[in-house]
Amino acid sequence: MALTYQDINAYTNKYIVPKSTDVIFKNDPLLQRILTKNKVSFPGGLSIQRPLMYAELASGFFNRGDTFDTSYRFTDTALGVNIKFAYTGITLLGTDDVLNRGPEAAFSIVETKMQNAAMTMSKLLAQKMYLDGQGVLSSTSALDGLIAWIDDGNTNATYSGATDITRSFASVGGITRADILAGPSTGAETSYAQVNGLNAYTNRDLSTFTLNDLNRAYSMAWFGSDSPDLMVVTQGGWNKIWNATTPLQRYENKDNDLAKVGFQNFKFNFADVVISKYMQDAIGTTNGMILGLNTEYLEMYISDNKKFQFGFTGFKEAQNTIDVTAQSLFAGNLMAVNPRSSFKILGTSLVS
Repeated sequence: MALTYQDINAYTNKYIVPKSTDVIFKNDPLLQRILTKNKVSFPGGLSIQRPLMYAELASGFFNRGDTFDTSYRFTDTALGVNIKFAYTGITLLGTDDVLNRGPEAAFSIVETKMQNAAMTMSKLLAQKMYLDGQGVLSSTSALDGLIAWIDDGNTNATYSGATDITRSFASVGGITRADILAGPSTGAETSYAQVNGLNAYTNRDLSTFTLNDLNRAYSMAWFGSDSPDLMVVTQGGWNKIWNATTPLQRYENKDNDLAKVGFQNFKFNFADVVISKYMQDAIGTTNGMILGLNTEYLEMYISDNKKFQFGFTGFKEAQNTIDVTAQSLFAGNLMAVNPRSSFKILGTSLVS
């Protein structure tokens, strides 16, 4: 039988580089911006209710002797979403507490697992953020996602019954879109008159990409000082915009919040264009997607209970073992409270 160790192998230790390289996680620019700028802490409650103004009061010009319209007008309502819960689990083998210690441990397995837990939670929230949370593309226990918030409630059977990202969502946040101002769309593209209330401009079948199509979508979501400030795109969308713009148009942002934490981006009109690999993973490769988002109206609600603010439950011994397990927890939900100032473009032309 051959000896396991001979000569130099018997008395020379391995050099373990004291750092680990992430080759699975991708980070997400939109989640970074929301958690930095639009994180809202809430103390409790059965659900989250967000007031909206949706109708006008009586108004008009009048002449001498005219009477006023003094009828009562309902002008306000509220979006409502359930609180969603998420976790990442950390399990450690009891025997590793003997092995992974002292000078022979290049770094702590506990620390690497905790880092992994944080990045796993970020991945989970980012991917579900781009889906619906209505039981179509993601379960009802997941975040109420942007593909449902940024929509026009299209009633065409092709879209209202779809099982992919072209699916339309007649209601969101407990409100039926058709009950607020503009009626729902019936074609592949939302008309100007229909971009109102909770309806966002949506193009579900962009067959050939042009900058004019992108600019049209941007302008449809522009209301006075409100306009998209971030375009999150899949790989194909990034390629299309990059190739269609000239180098003078495509200057890199180096001073905004995303660039400062390592996300490359460039400007289109007044919006930062960024690529999200998590959005690509979440929606697949049949259709590409561009989300033009007014992030001022994206709100990530997170419980003020410390344990559910990505908190740590503490390690607990599993029954009949010396192994221990713990969880990192999240409680909250996502709301896009003004969808009309955002837009969504879908299409096979955005795939590559």
